[in-house]
Amino acid sequence: MKLILVTFALFLLTGPALAQTSKTAPTPKQDQCEVAGMVVKLAGSEPLRKARLSLRSMDDRTHAVAFVTGADGHFEFKGLDPGKYKLTASRLGYVTSEYGQRKPTDPGAILTLRSGQVVKDLLFRLIPAAVISGRIMDEDAEPLPGVNVSALREVYDQGKRELGTRAVAETNDLGEYRLYGLAPGRYFISVVYPQWNRLGESDESEESEASTQGYAKMYYPGTPEAAQASVIVVKQGEEIPSVEMLLRQVLVHRIRGHVYNQITHKPGVGTDLILRLKTRGNEWDAGVQQTNVQKQDGTFEIPAVVPGSYVLTGYWFDEGKTYSTTTPLDVGNADIEGLLVTIAPGVAIRGQIIWEGKASLEKDELSVIPGLVDSPVFFLSETRVAPGNFFTLKDLSDGTYRVRVTGESKDCYIKEIRYGPSDALDDGFTVASSAPANLEITISSRGARIQGTASDSDGLPAAGVWVVLVPSAPHRLHHRLYKSQSTDQYGRFDLRGIAPGDYKLFTWDEVEEDADFLKPFEEKGEKVSVQEGDSKSVNLTEIKTASPEQQKP
Repeated sequence: MKLILVTFALFLLTGPALAQTSKTAPTPKQDQCEVAGMVVKLAGSEPLRKARLSLRSMDDRTHAVAFVTGADGHFEFKGLDPGKYKLTASRLGYVTSEYGQRKPTDPGAILTLRSGQVVKDLLFRLIPAAVISGRIMDEDAEPLPGVNVSALREVYDQGKRELGTRAVAETNDLGEYRLYGLAPGRYFISVVYPQWNRLGESDESEESEASTQGYAKMYYPGTPEAAQASVIVVKQGEEIPSVEMLLRQVLVHRIRGHVYNQITHKPGVGTDLILRLKTRGNEWDAGVQQTNVQKQDGTFEIPAVVPGSYVLTGYWFDEGKTYSTTTPLDVGNADIEGLLVTIAPGVAIRGQIIWEGKASLEKDELSVIPGLVDSPVFFLSETRVAPGNFFTLKDLSDGTYRVRVTGESKDCYIKEIRYGPSDALDDGFTVASSAPANLEITISSRGARIQGTASDSDGLPAAGVWVVLVPSAPHRLHHRLYKSQSTDQYGRFDLRGIAPGDYKLFTWDEVEEDADFLKPFEEKGEKVSVQEGDSKSVNLTEIKTASPEQQKP
């Protein structure tokens, strides 16, 4: 078992360069491909220097190449394997663009390279990025430094419309912030005053006096409810200044308690505690507060908690092992005192992969990754499946889990998950240390396949649009059944590993799996039913939908 830290990383490349991962079996020279083109400013078509081109393989996600343009704005990739790629152009001060995008919200097209193909004269016209700036002040109109300000856009996640973070800034000593690099569109502004950034507050004052007032998360122009937030529309290259907010203190509470470690039989010094709202979304700061237990008696305090339903997760790390515990909490109109958080030895869950059809792996390794359902998953334990298709998930604390399997081929789908006698495919499985059970994961290597082309209203190939496979109405909440892919430059798509069932195929330039969104277009979907091992061909016509800029929040 190995521990994976899930984090965001930014890969920077300075100067014109070409970086490529090594290949064990080089492609014969006559079969190698080339891609070349130019990056210019949208206005005036002036070549852009220091634009970064990133070419990522869709067939092997570990394989990527990069190039930084010179003064002439040209780029060139040589010695490429045939296959499918995503090509992206980016530069500071401009909106990142993907090959095949007609506007920044489009998914971009897959670039399909055939054996020996040379693609030249690709042109990226980069749009100047927009900026939103302003000040954050307290109720006395004095500047608040160290406040996190976010620019949010409407996104869809697991079939629900939510707000996703697009840019984050921190206010300076004058309370000023600047959100840059924004694509044209509709934005919402959120403001969070992190506890650790608040000047003039000391640990001693927090201990001596219980505070009933604090700063809660707010949305522009000054509401705690996202549904009541005002939208800010920005155009390309536009700078919108003086977007100001007053943060007013609201009723907040504290959570006090202590951590006991049953493994060391001592107070839980060094335990990381993370408090998160149950109704979390795609905002990076969606109700999260965290602390590390430092006091020798294991006591802790989480201040300035707004009323709501939370999950408190405790993590403790020791000799490469992760121990965790989760506690649901409802914060009402009073502080929570005397909360006991216990770090206990985890339980080992034995499991087995059962193949229906011939075992089919993408490479040479299959892994199982469990994750707590009601907890922010910052750490995941990846367990490799041993010969004989057996595995053991170690050190699982009590709680409800879902599992993800990686390493299977694209034609596979998970057919069944059972924990003891219980079905765990969609709702997960609940681990109780007093009664552990065996986990069985059935994988079929005979998933169905649907391929075809998407065309626009004139019958021309629709490049860079989404093709979405949506399950029939009774299964719309089972998000494992959805499949989506953007078309390549020829309008082609290829969906694999589909579970048997009844579906509808849609093609549009925005993936929105929400049932309410689908209603107006339900009759325009192409019905398709598949059984195991089926291979079908479907030709689609692009559905015209309103752009996000035309939608109401």
